[in-house]
Amino acid sequence: MISVITCSISKAKLALLQNSLQATTSCEYELIAIDNSNNNYSICQAYNLGARKSKFDVLCFVHEDIEFLTPNWDQYLLGHLKEPDIALLGILGNTVKTIYPSGVYSPVLESNRINQVQKLSHGSDQHYYINPLEEKRSEVATLDGMLLGTTKKYWEKANFDEALLEGFHGYDVDFSLAMGQLGKVVVVYDILIAHSSFGGNNKTWIENQIKIVKKWRSYLPICKGAVSKKMLKERERADLNDLMRSLLKLNSPFGISLKYAWLAIRKTPFQRINLHFIKKLFLKLVNAD
Repeated sequence: MISVITCSISKAKLALLQNSLQATTSCEYELIAIDNSNNNYSICQAYNLGARKSKFDVLCFVHEDIEFLTPNWDQYLLGHLKEPDIALLGILGNTVKTIYPSGVYSPVLESNRINQVQKLSHGSDQHYYINPLEEKRSEVATLDGMLLGTTKKYWEKANFDEALLEGFHGYDVDFSLAMGQLGKVVVVYDILIAHSSFGGNNKTWIENQIKIVKKWRSYLPICKGAVSKKMLKERERADLNDLMRSLLKLNSPFGISLKYAWLAIRKTPFQRINLHFIKKLFLKLVNAD
């Protein structure tokens, strides 16, 4: 009934995922683990390979470092995907995708939709729940790749763009935007998972996010639900600021950093952080000489 697909680099983590599935899944399922311990595949390649190998019509792409906490979670997933207009579901999403390179979770908390447990480094857990309208499911613009549920019919129409994206970043944003052209992209709240790791930005993350906004430029921004002009402006400012921090931290090319610094200054010319960006870029330019 369900093909669970993961890109695997750790036998220990894969074993924990297998145990979790055995303990919580009630219908027939298969676990397709694409061995990527030698880094032979990008995650887009691994997920497409797994989907091509699958024997069931429902596909559930998951990180291997998650644990299912909801008994019979599969029945909820199947129930949601029976709705013909739902193309993709997940457990963490955002109602806004701006025209700027960005991930899914935002410091502008009111645009997030989430029900997830995060395992912390010191051994405790943090349960994140944001569902301000108390919905059964919330339509969103993008989903995080921890868990992505769809059908083979939808995947065949818009699979993971392995020609565009390298490495392991941005695939979830791009896949969400592609699926959003076919149907609804939603966060569901009746499937709870625990996630063991934290995401982090690197140069590939920046490169992929820039490629994604170029690819979808004519469709952006995307806002789902009651998104005010004020919230959209807050998201644009936050996305530009987060991007600039990453560009400077990762010593990205000066031209790219300057481009987005100029956009940030034009967008909100009087925010204090602009001075920090200008100083860092000046030092970068001086040191380059």
